[in-house]
Amino acid sequence: MSAGEHLFDSRVVEFGKSKFQDPLVIGGFAGPSLVGVISASYVIEQLGLHEIAHVRSSHIPPVAVFVGGKLRHPFRIYCDAEGKIVVSICEVPIGLTGLYEVSFVLLDWLEKIHPKELVVLDGIPVQGLPEERKALGVADAARGEKLRSQGVENAQAALIMGMGGSLLSECLSRRISAISLLTQTSITVPDPGAVLTIINALNSVYGLNIETKVLQQNVEQLNKELSEITDQYQKMVKSSSEQDQSGPIYR
Repeated sequence: MSAGEHLFDSRVVEFGKSKFQDPLVIGGFAGPSLVGVISASYVIEQLGLHEIAHVRSSHIPPVAVFVGGKLRHPFRIYCDAEGKIVVSICEVPIGLTGLYEVSFVLLDWLEKIHPKELVVLDGIPVQGLPEERKALGVADAARGEKLRSQGVENAQAALIMGMGGSLLSECLSRRISAISLLTQTSITVPDPGAVLTIINALNSVYGLNIETKVLQQNVEQLNKELSEITDQYQKMVKSSSEQDQSGPIYR
C-alpha cells in the first residue's frame, strides 16, 4: 500500500491487471483552455487506446461524461495493447484544495509502472487566432536542447496551472522525467490548429505517427470560413462607405 493510500481517500481504480513497458505517459486536463483535453482525446481515438482505470476522489466534481456512446468517469486512464503509451485525461477542473492529493495519488500509481517520461499537453490562451503558431516546450536545459533539435522551441517563461502544473511540480520532487508541450490557442473561436500543432509536436518528439489528416482538414475548413467572413465584412464596410459618400450634401 502506498503512502498516498494511507493519507488520502483518493485512489486509482484499475479494471484489471495491465502490463506496461516503461510507457510514455501523456496528460491532458481541463484548464484555461481545452487544448490538452482535446489533444489527449485525439491521441486516444487515433491510437485505439482502451480504458484501464479511473481516478476516484472526493475532489473530482461528481459528474459523468458521456463519450463515444458510453457514460464514463471524468478522470480516466487509457493504455495501448503493448503497454507503451498511457494517456491520463480529465475533462473537469479539480479544485485547488484537491490538486496536491489527486496528483500525489496518480503519481504513486504511475511510479509503479515506471514511466519513461510524463508529457503534459496544454494551451496558452490568446484573443483571436494566433498569426504565428508554434509548439513550445517546458523542460530542463538538457531536455530542452533535445526538444529544439526536434523542432520544438523552448518557452521563455510559462505558468502551468491546474492538474498539469501540479503533476509537473510533484515530478520534480520525485525525480520523474517530465515536460510540457504548449501552443497558443484562441479562447474566442474554435481552434483546431492548436490541437494540430500539439499532435505534430508529439509525433516529432516521440515518433508516434499519429494521423493528422482529419485535423488538417478541420484547420483548412475553419480558415476558409473565417476568410469568407472577413471578405464579406470588408465588402460590407466598403459598400457602406460608398453609400455615405454618394449621399446628399446639405448646406
